[in-house]
Amino acid sequence: MPEKEETPSDEIRLDAFPGWIWRGKWLIILLVIAASGLSAVMGMQQTETHTANALIEPGRVWSKPIRDIYVTVESANSPGFIQDVAEKAGVKAGQIARHVQVTPVESGRPRSFAPILIRVTATTETSEESVRLAQVMSDEIIARHDKMYDEALAPHLDQQHWLEEQLKSIGASPADRDAALKIRTQLDEVVSNNSSPISTARSRLIERIVPGAKARPSNLRGTVTAGLIAGIVGIVLACAVGYFKAAPRA
Repeated sequence: MPEKEETPSDEIRLDAFPGWIWRGKWLIILLVIAASGLSAVMGMQQTETHTANALIEPGRVWSKPIRDIYVTVESANSPGFIQDVAEKAGVKAGQIARHVQVTPVESGRPRSFAPILIRVTATTETSEESVRLAQVMSDEIIARHDKMYDEALAPHLDQQHWLEEQLKSIGASPADRDAALKIRTQLDEVVSNNSSPISTARSRLIERIVPGAKARPSNLRGTVTAGLIAGIVGIVLACAVGYFKAAPRA
């Protein structure tokens, strides 16, 4: 007679898992509630943060920006720039990198946005420190822009001085008067572009820096993540308990 095929004692039926999970549902729920609650409580104990914003209007010479705003932003976020700011602020470079961010402010129609301002945002645990770090970063950006401004304006000032000297040396003859008229026209244009705040101006803060609204860091993501991990752990424990309980009967 053919021998009856024996079922291995360690065989586990897949349809047993839902039953094990259902029997351990209270363990799973308890773990999820405990982990989520603990994460939420820890989030509530986090300190409030204070933000300070500074808006910088980039300088220009003869209606041309002294430096591209995107280049300024990338430079301000570079390690070398941050190191210089940290030394002037009397803090570590890592603190500046974590708490201060420089971004462009863009405006225009969709798909054709153009940068118009530079925003410096400092976020720390106190309003005074946020204002101080935003001010130090802004001062460094403006100081470097001032150097570029002086270099870009110097040739135009030299041209203005040369035209003024030429105008003084012209005589009183009719030919000289015609030449003087041409030089005067050129001089007026140069003086206008050199001194007009519309076409030539240094980089500046639009408004003084003041503390912004305080906020508490959101812990929703951490709470949800803790609950999911606890739920997975609970499912594994429930299946383990169900397996070991079923093993002797097998």
